Amino acid sequence: MTGESLRLEFRRQVRERVLATAHEHTVERGWERVRVGEIAVDSGVSRPTLYREFGNKDGLGEALMTREAERFFAAIAAALSEHTEVPDAVAAATRLTLEEASDNPLLKAVLTGSRSGDAGLLPFLTSRSESIRESARALIATWLEQQRPDLLPTQIEETVDAVVRLVISHVVAPALDPVDVGQRVAHLVAALTRTRN
Repeated sequence: MTGESLRLEFRRQVRERVLATAHEHTVERGWERVRVGEIAVDSGVSRPTLYREFGNKDGLGEALMTREAERFFAAIAAALSEHTEVPDAVAAATRLTLEEASDNPLLKAVLTGSRSGDAGLLPFLTSRSESIRESARALIATWLEQQRPDLLPTQIEETVDAVVRLVISHVVAPALDPVDVGQRVAHLVAALTRTRN
């Protein structure tokens, strides 16, 4: 390994250690009670190193939610690839997303905290989640283009936007069984991807 690659690997390990500690603190206490200084101490890094890497607590929160989203995206991509029919794949990916979200300790802490007044990380799923939404859109759009090359770019864009917004709304405010939501989203996708004359 070169000196540069060693530095990058060290930085990646430090970043992962800090995010793992922030994850643990958030699940245990809620984001409102998370203190950057405690995360630095518990993860074995200096405060200046932590601030240099993440900027501030908001930057740390955004990185934490992005890391969690990347895990979701890997599972979603796998679920999509297991089906040949677009509506079936979308139903499976939606169901998986909602089930994973309901079992995810970090997401539970974020959503439970927001209901009790601690909305600290919730904006990273809703109003400030542009990078997460864009990553989700890119993943689904690429997959949909491969599955249905006959679709117009506007159909793909409209379909993907509707799916991402609808699924995020069900993650944030679950009201129906994940299987039912999956079927509803699949019906919507089937309607939006009909060949237009």
